[in-house]
Amino acid sequence: MLTTTLHRRLTVLALATALTGCASDGGGRHGSTTSTSTTPSPHCVEGDRTATVAYKQVPGVSANLTSLDVHAPTTGCDLPVVVWVHGGGYQVGDKANAIADKVRWANGHGWILVSVNYRLTNPGSPTSAQYPDHYEDVAAAIAWVHDHIADSGGDPAKLAVLGHSAGADIVSNVLVDPTYLHTYGLELSAVRCGGPLDTEGFDKPLAGADEPDGEKLQWRVALGNEPDYLTKTSATLNVKPGIGIPAMIGVFRGTAQRQSIEQGFLAALRNAGITATTIDARGLTHGDVNRLIGAAGDTRMTPPLTSFLTNCFAG
Repeated sequence: MLTTTLHRRLTVLALATALTGCASDGGGRHGSTTSTSTTPSPHCVEGDRTATVAYKQVPGVSANLTSLDVHAPTTGCDLPVVVWVHGGGYQVGDKANAIADKVRWANGHGWILVSVNYRLTNPGSPTSAQYPDHYEDVAAAIAWVHDHIADSGGDPAKLAVLGHSAGADIVSNVLVDPTYLHTYGLELSAVRCGGPLDTEGFDKPLAGADEPDGEKLQWRVALGNEPDYLTKTSATLNVKPGIGIPAMIGVFRGTAQRQSIEQGFLAALRNAGITATTIDARGLTHGDVNRLIGAAGDTRMTPPLTSFLTNCFAG
């Protein structure tokens, strides 16, 4: 009964948010939703607080693609929140993929984990996501978490956003360009820290010379409706000081070109006065970076992420 009650409460809140401001206008943008108070819920229901909710609705689009899963510890209030954005080349992937270890890891540290879906690019489909749909969906999910996570025991003032691969590309754009969160009534400072993990998308023009054709093609198919997508969706090229960009953590691995691009993003942040932490992931595969987070016995990804998030939430 407790799980059913919480699920109903969260679903009603999510649908209310979607119906009041998130219908598609047919041009890739969505109406804004003004964020509500960040005051924690006056009561904190304990017990099984897992739930799947719709953070927005888009006509003709599967509800699963604009949903998120809340994985909360069974006890505790005002808990920090980690939002996770999956990868998959903008075309595949799901919020449930490789999530079990991350849930155990986050909950074990007293954090809520929220795993997010977003619309995917499906060439030829009339509802296929194009720029800026992926970014706006993740921004909408962050706004929903900010406004409603207190009902699951979370503290919206302690919010981190992590992503891997295409998810990292999306997260980096959402956290350096205030346009996306502004659509939903939030400043960049609403996110305390971020972790875009393992993408060459930070600098797409620079990646062009060395990146396997598959990833270049993914960017072109998903984002190419924007003529200037190579620079407009390259987070390194859009970092600016003094706009509220949060502290970040990133990895470097792979080819020399890839390492240069990943370290270049973190260097751009530091040059703008933003704290940037580096994980040396050399020797790991692209899949390892995701798979090892929270895995038992991992010494490469989990310890530095844990330290970074602990410091982030303590600040």
